[in-house]
Amino acid sequence: MKASKETKSATQVTVKVEVPAESVKRKLEDLFRRVSREIQLPGFRRGHIPRTVLETRFGKDFLHEDAQSELIEEHLPQALRELNLRPVGPPQTKPLSFSEESEFVFEADLEILPEVTVRDYTEIEVEEIKIPPVEESDIDAVIERLRYQHATLVPKEGANASRVEEGDLVEVLLSGEERPREWQVSQGDPSEALLGHRVGQRATLTTPEGEKITVQIESVKRLEKPSDEELAQSALQESFEALRTKIRQDLEEARARRRDRELKLRILDKIVERTPTELPARLLEDLVTQELEQRRQRGMPDLSAEEVKQLKAVLEQRMRRELLLEALKKQEGLALNEQEFIRFLEAEAQKRQLQPIKFRALLEREGQLARFRADLEEERVLQFLYERAKIQ
Repeated sequence: MKASKETKSATQVTVKVEVPAESVKRKLEDLFRRVSREIQLPGFRRGHIPRTVLETRFGKDFLHEDAQSELIEEHLPQALRELNLRPVGPPQTKPLSFSEESEFVFEADLEILPEVTVRDYTEIEVEEIKIPPVEESDIDAVIERLRYQHATLVPKEGANASRVEEGDLVEVLLSGEERPREWQVSQGDPSEALLGHRVGQRATLTTPEGEKITVQIESVKRLEKPSDEELAQSALQESFEALRTKIRQDLEEARARRRDRELKLRILDKIVERTPTELPARLLEDLVTQELEQRRQRGMPDLSAEEVKQLKAVLEQRMRRELLLEALKKQEGLALNEQEFIRFLEAEAQKRQLQPIKFRALLEREGQLARFRADLEEERVLQFLYERAKIQ
């Protein structure tokens, strides 16, 4: 087999492959043997139909298309390995010449990722991002969420035991359904229509889209929230004040991380702007199509033409970022070696209170190990840029 390539652009390559005549002949002979076992003709046993009979009945070239497909499937991957090419989508193949007496020649048009060389990526100037202070109301909001998370469901008692009140957890049965759903009743959403109703009664709710839904109230329970000290104990804190202090610290650290991440992306985007990069057009269109299909599967409304254009711009910027990060990783030798990766795995496992070997097995089982490593290497490159930037 001979393979050669012609570079059409930074993202488009045409590969030409020549398959020897001997391989073509063997492939056709193999196909005829297989067909002989599958086809039944009067006067012949399966697997014993002469090739001349098949060619007379179906034509000499009736297996040529199958032979071409199988030869392409067998030889194209080998050609790509020899030429060190990694297409980012299915190659578009085209037979150029085929006969049993001579070599089979075909072409494959490929889209590849461009080779990116990054220059001028130090001393990038970006404006400082101010971190908003943590207010008492921010801490209160977290405390309230924690109260709901650690609340327990208890039966209602007294005269209003079966009456729906704000904050109650109500089991309702929708028309046409067999299993009830649980709704927490609150002002300002469709569940508000349940207020004042009792177990066994029906109520009609109006969705934000204006749809009317009739439900029957099956049961009413209330959430018993923990006291301040009970909540602190559930959160493994010595006191309620210690819990508030811990929440403040967590919020400040989270805001600092968001600030750092935003600064790093701004630095990256400035480098992207000054690094012209041709993108694989077909790959970009495929990504847009996939995103739109995922939206439809989730029941989300279709996007307008302008919104699709904006989505494409977002995906294009994401692709440019990824290409630049990959190029910088190679240029600066920032890829993790196995020992470094193991140390990161161990540190993350410790945070999650897991054994490192179990954590790795969990990532492998979920198909997330490569993604975990890629995220670590991406953060390493971003930190490299951040440390060499000028924050004003």
